[in-house]
Amino acid sequence: MAAARGAKVALAGRSRDKLDATGATLGGAVLGVYALDVTDRAQVEAALAEHGPYDHIVTTAADLTFGPFTGLTDAQIEGMLASKFWGPINLGRAAEKHLAPQGSLLFFSGLAAYRQGPGSSIVGVVNIALESLAAALAIELKPKRVNVISPGVVDAGSWSSMSEDERTTFFADVAAALPVGRVGEVEDEAHAALAVMENGFINGTVVNVDGGGRVA
Repeated sequence: MAAARGAKVALAGRSRDKLDATGATLGGAVLGVYALDVTDRAQVEAALAEHGPYDHIVTTAADLTFGPFTGLTDAQIEGMLASKFWGPINLGRAAEKHLAPQGSLLFFSGLAAYRQGPGSSIVGVVNIALESLAAALAIELKPKRVNVISPGVVDAGSWSSMSEDERTTFFADVAAALPVGRVGEVEDEAHAALAVMENGFINGTVVNVDGGGRVA
């Protein structure tokens, strides 16, 4: 969406195939494609150094496991902390050098930070920790801006572990409970992200894009 507005973008993620497929749809708007592990500080630094300084850095990296607290393994918990907390920490460190003075850093948390339910204990902990980190970085990295998008239930790949019938039932139940009467779409989050990036007076803020899920 940013590329459609004339922005040049660099893509990073764990899957080279997915990155190449996305890059192919963007054509000349792509500055670079980096297959990396956001939890590896050296890899993050090396990728950002190639084309910086950047106007905006956005991360949606998350290796989340939903399930009963007592059933989560150490590896699953460590994976959640690594991807969604240590990853942003590495980006925050790199932003000091590779983000433009009036640029912004944007994280994604989630509704589980406020609306806990069975199976989301560690997910909620990681989300609220990420929001606290962003608030602190908004002060420490000034005049650079740091914000968070907090999505609700979005029809995206994160529910692929469910069967089609399970997803259909789940989305229908969520939609019925939300004031807007539907689950979110990726475009809903993308529009919010662009608005936050483009508005230079939004800083240290969590923007809830959840269809009213926090108040429902």
